Amino acid sequence: MEPTNKESGRIYRDYVKRILDIVTASLAFVILSPLIAVSAILVRIKLGSPVIFRQARAGRNEKIFYLVKFRSMTNAMDENGKLLPDSQRLTKFGKFLRSSSIDELPELINIIRGDMSIVGPRPLSIYYLPHYSDVSKRRHEVRPGLTGLAQINGRNNLDWDERFEYDIRYVDHISFTGDVKIMVNTVLKVLKASDITVRGTTSVMDFGPYTILKEEGRMSEKRNGMTYSEIGSYFWLEPGEEQGAAVREPVWLPAVEDCAFTFSGRTAIDLAVRDIRSGRSLKKVYVPSYCCVSMLQAFFDQGVEVKFYDVIFEGGKFRYGIEENHGCDAVLILSYFGLDVSAAHEEVRRLHEQGLIVIEDITHSLLRDDSFSPYSDYLVASLRKWFAVPAGGWVGKKKGTLSCKPDLESERTVDDKIESMHEKYSYLTGGVKDKEHFLAVSAKFENELIHVDRLLRMDTVSYRLLGSTDVQAVVRKRRENAGILADGLKNLPGNIIALPDLDLRKDVPLFLPVFLEHGDRESLRQFLIGRGIYCPVHWPEVMGAPAGVRENELSLICDQRYGEGDMREILSCIREWYAENKKSQ
Repeated sequence: MEPTNKESGRIYRDYVKRILDIVTASLAFVILSPLIAVSAILVRIKLGSPVIFRQARAGRNEKIFYLVKFRSMTNAMDENGKLLPDSQRLTKFGKFLRSSSIDELPELINIIRGDMSIVGPRPLSIYYLPHYSDVSKRRHEVRPGLTGLAQINGRNNLDWDERFEYDIRYVDHISFTGDVKIMVNTVLKVLKASDITVRGTTSVMDFGPYTILKEEGRMSEKRNGMTYSEIGSYFWLEPGEEQGAAVREPVWLPAVEDCAFTFSGRTAIDLAVRDIRSGRSLKKVYVPSYCCVSMLQAFFDQGVEVKFYDVIFEGGKFRYGIEENHGCDAVLILSYFGLDVSAAHEEVRRLHEQGLIVIEDITHSLLRDDSFSPYSDYLVASLRKWFAVPAGGWVGKKKGTLSCKPDLESERTVDDKIESMHEKYSYLTGGVKDKEHFLAVSAKFENELIHVDRLLRMDTVSYRLLGSTDVQAVVRKRRENAGILADGLKNLPGNIIALPDLDLRKDVPLFLPVFLEHGDRESLRQFLIGRGIYCPVHWPEVMGAPAGVRENELSLICDQRYGEGDMREILSCIREWYAENKKSQ
């Protein structure tokens, strides 16, 4: 696209484009209404109900909306409760809907409502949000489109870098003539039925695994103090380790009246939501701005409206900007990183007194003695965040019995994940030279958690490993490692890195969070990656909430896999980064 006059381009983008969207989409909907009606009837006959496929997508400023289109696939699952690949669920009629783009016609409603534009970057899955770079996430500066520049230049046959390059080019050069050209070319593409593909049938990898491989796929050399050639990323298992684990009940979990082990943390939240809705209305939930999209999946899937409250980090502590008149039926709340829980628990008490249902995610505080508030109605946790288990979550109901519990076995669902954990161990100990395969399998497993049946229970391997874990040894090691990091960072000059208040008599860190200016955070993160140290960002997706904490936080690894030498190597690399990038400032 050619550069445009800045002022005329701004007027078109900010004012004229929206008016044209409303007029054009409304006219198109009226003219095409007979085709839309006939298509709806045929979808109902050939593919079943529901006729309309609704899915949460990321719109302008990453605000979540529900895209509507005609369904083109069945909901067929395998024997493990997992959706079959798209290629196996797409019927001949579904292929016709896609090749003719008739399945997209209901999106005219999204355009009229203001969720979308006729032309713009295509709205993608909300589960891609954690993986965007600072550059590629600029695609969300404008409304997503029914069609776009990438769609007329290859559509799904483009690799992700090419696709996002077109999206950013469009964002930077929006113009009336450019939009007209894109619409004309789109019509020609539809008439030719070109560039129509089904996910999983091309060489283009899904976006989650693609970004993991791109960032972590490079080989690392073992540095002086490191136990292995890299620090962080996915847990591993020694081959055969899962066989010797005894079946024991994890007695260290909170005492509740009823509970269930689930396949993941997100499925634990899903069961809590189902239980709430079995006895009362749940239309809107109040959730923290500082959380990940997977925590909200249950609400999106069940059509519950989400409202964000702000989470602020200042003075070494987290605080919660919960409004008095928020108009929600339930609240999701969590404390952060296994650190001080008092602020979160005071909010839980106050919310309980207001008669609200409280779902407390205790994932981060799981191993503390005071991991939960006595005033919470439901407790949920992702157990695999702490331990080398292939899968695993937990939901507890403080009073009463859960109306629904997972009852589908998941043994085969984790087979590939277990094998990839074995393969990572072999890589770290020199038995396997290529890390791409186990990274791809692990990333694919994480990506497919979106689609697994919510009634899958925790697999036997994960349950055995969990029950045989020496939790107190895990607590001691995490405290030791976090203490080494915190003491070392206090001596870093320049006040570049802010640390939270830390009381290792009580705190059990999931990670040690540190806070930097956004540019410094990204610079340090990439510097560490180049040395085989993978420190995650919690959480990069915004979803229309205030950016706040997520722009500045970096999670330093302090878990039980590593010893003092690994912690000192992390500190050494941070000092090396400081000397190269900040010392002269």
